[in-house]
Parts: sequence; C-alpha cells; structure tokens
Amino acid sequence: MNLNFNKYLLAIFLTASFSAKAIPTPEAVEPQFDADDNPTYIIKYGKGDRLKEDGTPLNLIQIECQGKAVDFVTDEELDQCRGDDSLVEMKYGWMDFSTYKGWRAYHAECHVCHGPDAMGSTYAPSLMVSIQEGLSYDDFFTVIMNGRGEAEGAQKGNVMPAFGANTNVAPHVEDMYRYVKARADGKIRRGVRLPKLPKFKEVE
Repeated sequence: MNLNFNKYLLAIFLTASFSAKAIPTPEAVEPQFDADDNPTYIIKYGKGDRLKEDGTPLNLIQIECQGKAVDFVTDEELDQCRGDDSLVEMKYGWMDFSTYKGWRAYHAECHVCHGPDAMGSTYAPSLMVSIQEGLSYDDFFTVIMNGRGEAEGAQKGNVMPAFGANTNVAPHVEDMYRYVKARADGKIRRGVRLPKLPKFKEVE
C-alpha cells in the first residue's frame, strides 16, 4: 500500500516539475481563407513569444530593417541598418500549421526549380514575385495541377510539368500557396527554420 502511495506522489511531483518548465505554445488554428475564399495564413508576432529558458527564440524570427522584412529592403537601406541598430527589430512569433506544411511541401518538391524560399532561380521564376505581381490562387492551382507548356507562355526548354497526379504535391497546393504568400507579404524571412503548431482537429 505504502509503495503504491509513494509511486502516486512521485508521479504528481514529476508532472508538476515538467509543467513548471514547459514552454507555452499557442493553440492550433484552423486553415485560413480570405474574403474571396483564397487560402491565406496566420502569423503572429509578439516580443517574447515561445522563448527557450535561456531567452533565445524557439521558433519564427522576423528581422525587420526600417520596418520592412530584411530580405525586402534595398542594399542602401540594409547598409543603414548595419550601421544603426535602432533601425533593426527582431520579432519572435509563430505560424499556423497549414503554412508550416506548405513550407515543408514546397521545399520537398518545388525548390529544385523555383529556388529555396520561393526566391526563383535561373531555371524557373520566383513564385514569391509572381504572387506579388498578381498571380491568383486559381492560376497557381491550375499551373501546378496541369503544368505549363510553351503554348501557355513557358520559356522554351523550361516547361512546367503537371503535378496533378503527384501525391506529394496535389494534396498540399493550398498549404504551399499559404507559405509562398506569406513570403510574398514579407511575413517570413528566408533561410529560417519554421515552427509548427499542433495539428488542428475539429471538435465533434
């Protein structure tokens, strides 16, 4: 009897100890859509969000130079920020799980041609810039699923293959769009390991 009681006390003690050290994490959120029913994203920043015990960030970092994402500023603006720390802001935060899945799917299948971080390459255009220039979700979806040949405007020798039958791509197009749009809107800087939230589960 005493042995069982002691085990019970030990379990309570260990649970309390781990809970005291646990890093708070945001709740899972539903995949987001805008007023036109296009996929969008949730990224929240707040000083001190989800920091490790030593004070270093656990997850998403956005470096801003003069109020803009660091990879969206000019060389002149960047030089000014390098010379004046007051022009630089480090923002910590988190992103929704759907956008995280989009980052993962993009870099598993798309970055070979379209470049890491959706920045483009000599072989294929920057999807980030394409969205900035008005590429809609419908067109994004259509090109991925059906491909784009020279007749549809692809550069000679650089046709876009169809991925509609690729099970590593087709189920994740909405999430990839969320990720690329977050990059296009300057909400995720390049080269950062992205955090993830718990998967959203509908409550029955």
